[in-house]
Amino acid sequence: MNITQDINLNPGAQSIAISTQQIDLFALSLRARLEAFVFNADASLDYLREQQNEPLKNYLQTTIFELQCMLNEFEMYDSLQQLNP
Repeated sequence: MNITQDINLNPGAQSIAISTQQIDLFALSLRARLEAFVFNADASLDYLREQQNEPLKNYLQTTIFELQCMLNEFEMYDSLQQLNP
């Protein structure tokens, strides 16, 4: 499953200034979510060891969705950085 999203911001919304502090806070939240994702990565191994295929498949599908959301947020972070040099 490959989903690509193209986000075009409203031209009026692009003129709104976002403080560096807000962007830094957003970056910190992204880092925390990424770290939590990495620390939780062994859950799939637990399902595999216990031969629990259904929970493993559900976990993997949820992980794909979570990664897509994180990727979109990192893309938004890059866009915000470009708007506020």
